[in-house]
Amino acid sequence: MKYLTTALALSFLYLFTDTSSHFSSGGFDMKDFNKDRVKTVVVSHRGTGDFRTIQAAIDSIPSNNNNWIKIYLKHGTYNEKIVIEKQMIVMQGNDASKVTIQYNDAGLANSSGPFRLNAEYFVAINITFKNTYNNIKQTVPYKDIKVAPSAILMADKASFYGCRFISVQDTLADLLGRHYFHKCYIEGAVDFIWGRGQSIYQNCVINVKGVTSKKMVNNREMLAGFITAQGRESEQDTSGFVFNKCVIKGTGKAFLGRAYRGYSRVVFYGTHMSNVVVPQGWDAWHYKGQDDKFTFVEVNSTGKGANKKGRVRWEKNLSAKEVDFLLNPQTFVDNDGWMATLPSALVSLYYNHLQSLSFRI
Repeated sequence: MKYLTTALALSFLYLFTDTSSHFSSGGFDMKDFNKDRVKTVVVSHRGTGDFRTIQAAIDSIPSNNNNWIKIYLKHGTYNEKIVIEKQMIVMQGNDASKVTIQYNDAGLANSSGPFRLNAEYFVAINITFKNTYNNIKQTVPYKDIKVAPSAILMADKASFYGCRFISVQDTLADLLGRHYFHKCYIEGAVDFIWGRGQSIYQNCVINVKGVTSKKMVNNREMLAGFITAQGRESEQDTSGFVFNKCVIKGTGKAFLGRAYRGYSRVVFYGTHMSNVVVPQGWDAWHYKGQDDKFTFVEVNSTGKGANKKGRVRWEKNLSAKEVDFLLNPQTFVDNDGWMATLPSALVSLYYNHLQSLSFRI
């Protein structure tokens, strides 16, 4: 394949022959990432770094920045509402379970929460993004929760490694641009991965919380939310969510997705689905009668929730070539090669992933 030579050439830098061995509940092993020669500023809310707040560190970066700058976050909980308007930032923690950016804020889907990205070329590694507004420990009525995103992505060319996104409704606002998520954890109940983003979710864990939506499935009421609400708006719209070798688990029930716009596109490939996934699988929402325009796809998935008995009749069956195009980062999210401009350890990890694809359909 055309990218194989490049992959082999880069692999000597920081070879990850088994990326799973570098990931735990805390995130990625950072020993290789720390070797990248980029300027680093340190944030510690205890005063042992260059800045006490993340926003102060971001504000210190020149507006016309054209060199990668690493913002290293020491362990701690940062109660901040962060907005990034500057490009070429790597924001890094060493353990996602010990580095949390959180805020208690709800009501506005495109501005509430602890984190908003408005600039290109951004990387986050081993960080938890959490909206603490809906602190739900067990199943509650839908009417008792509010829109409360943990992260809002409004920019192109962003990637996340070993990060966690935690809330209940609209957890990850994947609104605009091309994004790549590797070994991330996403928790929520209602529309908790949503927007018009063009994104690949690789080896991620999706945790479904229990919230009632009073949705009728097979003529009976189900306590079910929605994992995705993708907003593709036309055949020419390149957006969509692709989940490759992920895991769906949890304590609630959920549809794989609903049509947030008339050409919604979501693909699950090789994903292990527990019985939290309702039999119907997908919902047309306000676009009933237009289901031929959706691209809702499941390929080679496993687990009780992957049983297609009871699925909606209009779930799509794509050709192997069409699935390959969506699974391959180089054709779906990286057609201009932006991911090769990331810090070297991430480039190595990315190309190692490409090698592992091997187009197996």
